[in-house]
Amino acid sequence: SSVGATPRAYWGAYAVSKAALENMTLTYAAEVEKTVLRVNLLNPGATRTRMREEAYPGEDPNTLKPAEDVAGIILDLSVPECRNHGERITL
Repeated sequence: SSVGATPRAYWGAYAVSKAALENMTLTYAAEVEKTVLRVNLLNPGATRTRMREEAYPGEDPNTLKPAEDVAGIILDLSVPECRNHGERITL
């Protein structure tokens, strides 16, 4: 999520964990580059979730994409035919 790349007051622990996960994922992608594994990082952007609703209670959820819209992209990245590797994909 953008929280891992953009500092926000009071989001320190979450931001640090996101930044660590992103770097760990891309490092692992580099380590398995010459194997059949495909490792990518997907940042879906603002998505209608329970966590988002709790974090931004005044936000109109109808302005956000539903989580189900991201599912197809996750599926595309999960199939053996996927050739994407080591990419940071932001929606």
